[in-house]
Amino acid sequence: MTEYKILKISFILVFTSFLALFLFNRFSILSYKELFSVFLPAIFLTVNFVLIAASVEKSYKKPGKNVLNSFLKWMGFRMLILMSFIIISLKFLDINRNIFIFSTLIFYIFYLVIEVILLIIK
Repeated sequence: MTEYKILKISFILVFTSFLALFLFNRFSILSYKELFSVFLPAIFLTVNFVLIAASVEKSYKKPGKNVLNSFLKWMGFRMLILMSFIIISLKFLDINRNIFIFSTLIFYIFYLVIEVILLIIK
């Protein structure tokens, strides 16, 4: 399976989950507060995943020892941004904390699996 197919499948799965959540909200299964608690981490982790793909591409263009060094710098930067986002969101936004944390965990694990698959392909 190529890198392009994996990215395409992952974004199709994310889009399908977004569509399902909208339908749950439409049929009054989820409230707007709960929907926002799921969409906020999903959108942010999707942006984080795009940074992952860019960092992998940028890291592999560097020579030998610098690949790991560059990749670890990007990983630390992304982790710092992610932790800041979670702390700020939990502190200042009116969201359902349990749903927010659980959806953050689910999307993070999903994108982590895709990241590992992309690294194996590279």
